[in-house]
Amino acid sequence: MKSQKFIFAAVIIFLISVSCTKYEDGPILTFRSKKERIAGTWKYESIIYVDQGTIVTTGLPTLVFKCAKDGLYSDNKDSLGTWEFSGEVDLIINKSKGTSIVETTKWEILKLANKQLWLRKNKIEHHFIPG
Repeated sequence: MKSQKFIFAAVIIFLISVSCTKYEDGPILTFRSKKERIAGTWKYESIIYVDQGTIVTTGLPTLVFKCAKDGLYSDNKDSLGTWEFSGEVDLIINKSKGTSIVETTKWEILKLANKQLWLRKNKIEHHFIPG
């Protein structure tokens, strides 16, 4: 009887944790913080134009960017800046080239895993992999 109660409790805890994912496309369960998962260098894997149902995997932008654990941002287009989480599912990137005006971009995070970063802006999904 005790083992049945334990199994039932384990199933309930699992179901609750599965339903508590923050991002639309997961991950379902992770032991790394979102800051640890986003830290690293990222490059394009694909772009999805949601309204048109079009997936682009060739001729992608050559952008490669790095999010450091300390909140610093850099990319291969000579932009420097900062990144930060806003709320549960938004990523804010502030960047500039040299002394030019700071450009702020707000992304919705769809998926943030060790080897996948999916962002959405204006109904266009940008999928990244480690670069």
